[in-house]
Amino acid sequence: MRRLILAAALLPFGAPAMASESERDLDHMARTMGDPARQQAMARALGAMTEVLLDLPLALIVGPLAEAAGEDPRRVDPDATLRKMSPAAGEVPRQIERQLPRAMGAAAGMSGAFAGLIPQLRETAERMREALPAELP
Repeated sequence: MRRLILAAALLPFGAPAMASESERDLDHMARTMGDPARQQAMARALGAMTEVLLDLPLALIVGPLAEAAGEDPRRVDPDATLRKMSPAAGEVPRQIERQLPRAMGAAAGMSGAFAGLIPQLRETAERMREALPAELP
């Protein structure tokens, strides 16, 4: 039982080489997500994709759902789109473009912070291993 608990505690860290690779990956992710040019490019791309999604016809999706719910699928507007159903949805792409860079920056900060925690987490796992009794009930 002790081994199972220890293995579960150490699973995220694996071998030292793996942990080092994880640290490098987290550092790379932090740098990538923290890059203002990358943030702006992602925000523009997701904003553009959202614009397209707002104008997709929904009848092919809503019709079968209506039928499954016992409704007449012929009553579904064949020209229905998210933008037509909810005009306020047209603001979503601009919200994405405004807020995504900040969200990516926050994620970059968390990635960098977690990478910095890996050595302390390894030490904690070792202390837990030493503190656990050899046999647990």
